[in-house]
Amino acid sequence: MKLADLEIKPFVNSDFGENLYVVRLRNSSDCVIIDPGMEPDRAIAYIKSANLTPKAILITHGHYDHIGGLNRVKAEWPNAEIMIGEHERWKMGNPEGNLSVHFGAQLRTIDADRSLADGETLTAAGIPFTALHSPGHSSGHLIYKVEGEDGVLVFVGDVIFAGSIGRTDFSDGDTEALLDSIRNNILTLPDDTLLLTGHGPATKVGREKAVNPWL
Repeated sequence: MKLADLEIKPFVNSDFGENLYVVRLRNSSDCVIIDPGMEPDRAIAYIKSANLTPKAILITHGHYDHIGGLNRVKAEWPNAEIMIGEHERWKMGNPEGNLSVHFGAQLRTIDADRSLADGETLTAAGIPFTALHSPGHSSGHLIYKVEGEDGVLVFVGDVIFAGSIGRTDFSDGDTEALLDSIRNNILTLPDDTLLLTGHGPATKVGREKAVNPWL
């Protein structure tokens, strides 16, 4: 598989600027949804209009702005397999853990179908992913690496952003753990690796090495 064969459609949720991604191979009617945030309706409409079938819903971490639309998405496609990190799964049904209680909500999502361990590989919609445990912003946070014949891209959630890094002021946040995650799981990748972030624009490893003040 080549990265050039992928079609990646981002949908930005207005409340928190969270990026929901719909990913597929261009010649396939199957797709993957990554981080169905609080406003999944446009993504749902796009998937239906393109006659796509979600095979998996990959969750980077269990914060409200990244899983707020999960119940709606799963209701539309009950056979789509929900996957989340083994140390993050508990937050899905816990409003304190997923932070929804701090925004006047009591979010309890459908449980995941599968827990993922560090380094675990999976193929969904014909796309190979490697899940890498990357704590710091959230203790069970995963990033999802896709390696193609022509390069590497990573869905990094809230670990790193263009010119910044994820917050660590939540109850299970840890700045040193976050920086270790970035050093070990992201900065070791080729400079032209594309980083698809949970908020804001995409960036590349080489750019963050050069300009990110946290690094």
